[in-house]
Amino acid sequence: MRDNNNDNNKKIAEVFVDVEAHRFTADIIRRHSTNRADVRAVALDGLNLTQCKDILELGCGFGFFTEALKGRVHADAVITGVDIVPGYESSYLKVCETAGIKGRFTSTGVSVVKDYRDRSFDLVICSYCLYFFPEIVPDIARVLRKGGLLVTTVHNKENMSELMNFAKDVFVRGGIANNEIKLPIESFIRSFSSENGYGILSHWFEDIHKTHYGNTLVFKPGDIYSLIEYFRFKWPFFLTTVTDDVEAVFDLFEMQLQQYFTRGRTDFIITKDDTIFVCSKPFNRRRKK
Repeated sequence: MRDNNNDNNKKIAEVFVDVEAHRFTADIIRRHSTNRADVRAVALDGLNLTQCKDILELGCGFGFFTEALKGRVHADAVITGVDIVPGYESSYLKVCETAGIKGRFTSTGVSVVKDYRDRSFDLVICSYCLYFFPEIVPDIARVLRKGGLLVTTVHNKENMSELMNFAKDVFVRGGIANNEIKLPIESFIRSFSSENGYGILSHWFEDIHKTHYGNTLVFKPGDIYSLIEYFRFKWPFFLTTVTDDVEAVFDLFEMQLQQYFTRGRTDFIITKDDTIFVCSKPFNRRRKK
């Protein structure tokens, strides 16, 4: 029997394979964000990480979060980056070098955390990917030392809702799907979000500090192709359970977007609200209710 969920996950992973496309999309987000504060700086602000020597980054990608640790951690710190894309290794290790941190990389995926010894890390960081593997939270708590920290950024469950609704309308108008369609991104984000993250983490950490990071992306009529490129990069989150005819959807999306701007000449605004969780005092095992 075909494992549709596994196939879907493999397609979702395609979002992150192209390092340059990922960087290009990150630049689009920066240029169109109303919140100019670096979310990484906000997440690390006020934290004393100078004694952190053994560090783990889950879903490390090309080192976006690791880069922000420069000058913040112990001079002899070693960071292990974990991802499922082998192609990130070179970029990740270069970022570690630039950050002045000795780096290691593994592409075995987060299941490797289960093999790590208890209390073996001072710091675990995870940027916008815990919704892929919320089941690993107990092991994150297990591998953290008594004074260790988990710092993670997650999306609000309504993240990109405007783009989701627009895409659904495109699919329905194009006869690709019906009004009851659910997009892959909806399931992923809601598996670990700003809204339910605290409840999941509270089983494994005594102290949890939650910080809201409000943001929107604003695309003006002249920014239409930046918005199209943003959608193109995110396509597996939208289309893996909808259709394999990706190019046809891109054509429909562009046509509908052109009509949107022609009719209203108004900005296309996308909600990008996030939450930062800083968790300390990990439990070795689930608390009794």
